[in-house]
Amino acid sequence: MAREKILRVRLSNEEWEKLNLYAQLKQYSISEVIRDYIKSLKAG
Repeated sequence: MAREKILRVRLSNEEWEKLNLYAQLKQYSISEVIRDYIKSLKAG
């Protein structure tokens, strides 16, 4: 699957630290964490 879309989001320092720490603990990239979360969403 080609990934052609880019998501830009503004985060507070606290939000960034939480996301970054989670990714490090799971040994994932931040992009992987976000993609995994999106996959878990239920459609409408």
